[in-house]
Amino acid sequence: MSSQGVGLLDRVKHFFDFEARRREKYQEWDRLAENGDEEARYRLLMLYREESEEFYPLAFKWTVAVANVGEDCGVTLQAAEMYEAGHGAPKNEEKALLWYERTLSLHIMQGHSSPLSLDAANYVQGRIQALRLKLGKQNL
Repeated sequence: MSSQGVGLLDRVKHFFDFEARRREKYQEWDRLAENGDEEARYRLLMLYREESEEFYPLAFKWTVAVANVGEDCGVTLQAAEMYEAGHGAPKNEEKALLWYERTLSLHIMQGHSSPLSLDAANYVQGRIQALRLKLGKQNL
């Protein structure tokens, strides 16, 4: 086969290698996010809800990055859940508790403009109570 034919065959194989193409897309988004692209950051943190466990570390990286600088209750809630479950990072219930508490605080401060539903806020309160009890911090 000519070198031209090999190049075409490689391009065809790459075209149909959807996993490799997806990884390349996420690497590009990661590069854009590192350079301050907010849309890329949000796309990457949404990988937690949309992709397999393989992409949890990348989703975790951007969930915590966005949660640390923003006031989005949904993102802080995702950070709490990821820490509690050990998705994308080692399981850490202390950090999960802090993120749940931050989520509830943001929700209360935002009042009617909070994106959290009443059910979500009740869920957060329940997780706070359960983790405080489990960690021996119920009197706080």
